[in-house]
Amino acid sequence: MSKSTKQASGRRSTTRERRSTGASTQSGGAIFTWMTRGLRGLSSLLKENFRNRRIATVLGLALSAVIIVSFFSVLTFLFSSGQDQSLIAPLAEGEALPEAEQNAYNIFGRPGAKVADYLFNGLFGWGVIFLFAYALYLAYHLVKAPETHPIRYISRFLFFGFLCLWTATAAAALQAFFPSDGFLLWGGKQGLQLYTYIYGNIRMAGLLVVLIFSLLIFSVLCSDRVLIGVRTSSVPLPHLRSSSLWERIVRLFSRSKGEELDSDPEEDYPEDEEEDEPEDEGDSTTPVHEHHKDSPEERHEERIPQPCLTPQTSIHLPSDKEGEPGMVVELAPADQLVEDSPEPATPLAPGVLLAHYQKPTTDLLRDYEQGATQIDMQEIERNKQKIIDTLASFKMRVTPSKATVGPTVTLYEVIPDSGIKVSRIKTMEDDIAMSLKSEGVRIIAPMPGQGTIGIEVPNASPQTVSMRSILASKKYREQLDRMELPIGIGKTITNEPFIFDLTKMPHLLIAGATGQGKSVGLNALITSLLYSKRPEELKFVMVDPKMLEFSIYEEIEKHFLAKLPDADKAIITDMKRVVATLNSLCVEMDNRYHLLQNAGRTVRNIKEYNEQVRSGELRRIDGHELLPYIVLIVDEFADLMMTVGKEVEQPIARLAQKARAAGIHMVIATQRPSTDVITGLIKANFPARIAFKVFSMVDSRTVLDSPGANQLIGRGDMLFYQGKEMVRIQCAFMDSPETEAIVSHIAHQESTGSALILPEYIPEGEEGGAKTFNPNEKDSLFDEVARMVVQTQVGSTSNIQRKFNIGYNRAGRLMDQLEGAGIVGPQDGSKPREVFIKDQTSLEELLDRL
Repeated sequence: MSKSTKQASGRRSTTRERRSTGASTQSGGAIFTWMTRGLRGLSSLLKENFRNRRIATVLGLALSAVIIVSFFSVLTFLFSSGQDQSLIAPLAEGEALPEAEQNAYNIFGRPGAKVADYLFNGLFGWGVIFLFAYALYLAYHLVKAPETHPIRYISRFLFFGFLCLWTATAAAALQAFFPSDGFLLWGGKQGLQLYTYIYGNIRMAGLLVVLIFSLLIFSVLCSDRVLIGVRTSSVPLPHLRSSSLWERIVRLFSRSKGEELDSDPEEDYPEDEEEDEPEDEGDSTTPVHEHHKDSPEERHEERIPQPCLTPQTSIHLPSDKEGEPGMVVELAPADQLVEDSPEPATPLAPGVLLAHYQKPTTDLLRDYEQGATQIDMQEIERNKQKIIDTLASFKMRVTPSKATVGPTVTLYEVIPDSGIKVSRIKTMEDDIAMSLKSEGVRIIAPMPGQGTIGIEVPNASPQTVSMRSILASKKYREQLDRMELPIGIGKTITNEPFIFDLTKMPHLLIAGATGQGKSVGLNALITSLLYSKRPEELKFVMVDPKMLEFSIYEEIEKHFLAKLPDADKAIITDMKRVVATLNSLCVEMDNRYHLLQNAGRTVRNIKEYNEQVRSGELRRIDGHELLPYIVLIVDEFADLMMTVGKEVEQPIARLAQKARAAGIHMVIATQRPSTDVITGLIKANFPARIAFKVFSMVDSRTVLDSPGANQLIGRGDMLFYQGKEMVRIQCAFMDSPETEAIVSHIAHQESTGSALILPEYIPEGEEGGAKTFNPNEKDSLFDEVARMVVQTQVGSTSNIQRKFNIGYNRAGRLMDQLEGAGIVGPQDGSKPREVFIKDQTSLEELLDRL
């Protein structure tokens, strides 16, 4: 072979080796690439499963299956009376049993018996109950709502673990002193070992000391009430807040490194607490708005207790991100109800006619609530996170500040980062509602005087506010003497009764769509006034176009209602008589202003007038008597406007402008808040307004001059507006049986004998001719009435009616006879008639001639 041939063959072999090496290298790289892709896919799959909580759910379901098998195995093992013990020992030694002895009493057979014997006798005996409790808690949170902090699982494990060991040791000690021949070890082998070790070293006295004081120390760590009870040697107050051991551990781990724990317990738990003093809301373990604290002096000032009607407690939810202060959840306080006390037997004031009248009691009302509002911390945490995520998706980052839980709505307050416009957040109502899968989300931007943005979210489980919790509350009872016409209509978002004085409004406009709670709100308003006033102090004029809403109040016509002289019923259902009634109220208003004018310069309104009547400065002999407040209630104003038209607008506007000082107030309700019903003239004279849910933003602007009512959730959810910020209130619920019971109670009380008769309105041009006197038709009271009119120099039909306790028709006939006899002059509009006879001597001569 030539040299050139050898070189060619060598080059070919070298080429083959390179090709084989390259092929192997390429196959190895492909395998590596495939493994890398597989690991990345597995990693992304695990991340996706963790993000979707798939793995946590699978673990929770598997743990639930283990819990079910273990629990029912132990349960049937306890009731087996030792029948399975012969099966457990041979299985442990590997022996076989005869076929007849292989049937086990346990529900899961011999494996179930073996598992139950190991869990009960082999571990902790009766302490295994707490192991089941922790396993159940763990399974539930893995499936439903995994905790954000793993430390919570550890703290709960320590909690249940201590109870398990303590129970096992105590049960083993009891079995040692009360031995039994049973097959059960009360404390299990572990509890028996602990008992044997402790008893063998420090005997019985030491064992008792260990058991008692270990439980006491554990209780002090878990409960503030126990701590206060140990320090003060007294039973702690029921409204004091108690925090759990795991909450303290979470707070400890969630604090930033720069924060210092306050070690002085005297500031947190004052020893000289009284039941009437408000509780200190500040706590060294509950940092409220820690991002605002800059110095120890400021921290000390924030711990000063602030006076409040109902003490509120709060819970601090730590933030998921280190360095952020977290969110404070204010818990709704429990209702402070006051029991009814019998009215004191005091001398009757002038003008009070019904000496034996008793106001209704709160026992007639039902209680729909179960104490304070129930707090679902998981729901609050979930809603908070969804709000933050939704705003963050639109590049609007906010920091949660506080959550206030109410009966039906929770208010979340957030602080936007610098550079974010508030107007942008105000437009996010629909996006947040879609994220929360809830209707009725309302944004308040900014919160008045808070420097935060409020987001109102409906609760998943709303509570029903009862009228009893309003009228029996301490706040309502305190306002009875301060307000002239106190009205408690519902509860605010902080679960406090909302009470206002109708005389300060002075008129109220109520609007809302059909079925949203408007009629219930009217009944709550009427009930609140019936509970606060006596028949001599208050009268209602009710207009009911539906003919059904106010018919239940017909039974108290003689106590609290007013009507026209010729009206058969006090409840006005005929729209043709509404204009006459309103004009009659205008006449009554003018008559009252004449009385106030004649009373002197010191009297400026009906309140001062009645005070002087009660004190005796204004005497009945001069024609001055106690004037009741008159409240006009119109249930459906839109139907009234459609039926009567503009005729009703003028007297309503006149009453709204002038009737406040005369003690006449109006409450107008409508389910169609359009501009042709609620005109500009009416809106200008009704500054106080209540809006239930409406179906359009236009209707909300018509009632409140701003949107918001269209975002309510209905069922009594309403907004109260009086020229300032709007207050969201949950209206109290009044059922028909409750109203019937109240009406029946009042109807069986003594009354004045008839409804208050309003003065008759005679339109211009319809006055009759000159009256004549017929001696044969002279009334039996003619002489007495004539002497009273001459003595008081007041010629008024309503005055005659009140003085002699007669009906308006008879009083009108007497006035016509006095006019025919020449004692008084003709009617001059709303002014009292002129009295022609000035002294009693001339009158007696006239009576002799007649």
